[in-house]
Amino acid sequence: LHLEDEHGAFHLKGKRSTLECFYTPSDEEDSSEEETPKKPFLFLCRGQSVAFDVTFKPTLAQYLEGRIRLLLGDTYSDKIEIELVGEGHCDRVSLDGLEEDEKERTAESSLKKDVIDAVRVNHLEFGLCPVGKYCRQTFTMTSHYTTKVMRFEWETDAPFEISPRMGHLRPGCAKVITVTLKSDVPAIFRRHLAKCKVDRIKYELPKRKVPDWDDGMQIVTWVDTTRKEPEATWPEKDKVVEIAPEPVHEMLEGNSQEDEVYFSAHVDYVKLKVDLRVVQFKDTIPYQTRTANFSIHNIGTVPLEYHWEQDMDEATVKRVKPYSRPPMR
Repeated sequence: LHLEDEHGAFHLKGKRSTLECFYTPSDEEDSSEEETPKKPFLFLCRGQSVAFDVTFKPTLAQYLEGRIRLLLGDTYSDKIEIELVGEGHCDRVSLDGLEEDEKERTAESSLKKDVIDAVRVNHLEFGLCPVGKYCRQTFTMTSHYTTKVMRFEWETDAPFEISPRMGHLRPGCAKVITVTLKSDVPAIFRRHLAKCKVDRIKYELPKRKVPDWDDGMQIVTWVDTTRKEPEATWPEKDKVVEIAPEPVHEMLEGNSQEDEVYFSAHVDYVKLKVDLRVVQFKDTIPYQTRTANFSIHNIGTVPLEYHWEQDMDEATVKRVKPYSRPPMR
C-alpha cells in the first residue's frame, strides 16, 4: 500500500490483526526474483481480510486530497486506487454531537460522480417519532476561544424548537442545545434547515461580575394579589416566571461565524393490533390461579409505547369480595 499525500494530513495505520499478514522479504528471496520489488507486502489467503485506520489531521483550513494505491499480484501489475478527501476548518465555535447525512452523501455522489466533496458533519437525525409526542435530540456548542465571549442565536421554523435559542458562550465553555419536535400530523422532514449566527461581544462590566446567560434561564418571583382567605392575615401570592434579562453588552466586528444544521425525522401514527378483545377464563375455584395469553402487535412504522391499567367495576369487586382475604404478612 502506498499513501500519496502532498500536505501530510492523511495517515494510514493497520490494525493489530494486519501485522499478522505483513511480510518483509529477505535479500535471498529478492535476488531470486528480480521482477518482484524489494518492499514489504501483505499476504492474504482466500477469505482472509485486514483492516486499516485512515486519519485526517489538517494544519490549515483548506480542501485536501490524497490517494491510497493498492498494488496487487506478484509483479504488482494490477492496482486499486482509493481517493481520500478532507476539509480543514478553523471554526472557533464547534458543534459537537452531530453526524453526517449518509442519504444526502449518496444522492450527491450519484449526481456528481466526477466531483468528491468532503463530508459535512451537520446533521441531526430524529428517526421515527409518534404523532403528538415530544421527541428530543441534543448536541453541544463549544467555544475554543481563550479570552473572547461569543453570542449565539438560532433560527428555525416550526414544528422544530431549539433551546436555548439565544445565549452567551464563555471562553473554553460549552452549552448543550436541545432540539424538540412535536407534530400533530404525519410528516416526513428531510434536511430541515436551522441557522446559527455567532458574534463576538464585549461586556460593559468585568466578565467576573457578569453571570452566564441564555434565554432558557428564568427568574421566579412571588407577587401579592387582591385575593385573601377570610381567616388569612396575608393576601395570596402568585408565582411569576420570567426569562432572565440579557446582560448589557456591545457587539464587536470580526470573528463572526454562521453555521447550518439540518434536522430529519419521520412522524407517523402509532398502529396497534390485538388478536382478541375479551379474555375468557375457565371456571376457577377460589384461591386457584389460571393464566390466559393474548398478543399485541405493532403494525405501524414508529415505536409503540404502552402501559396497562386494571379497571374493575363495582359489580366485579362485590362478586369476588366474599372469597377475598387479607394478604399474608
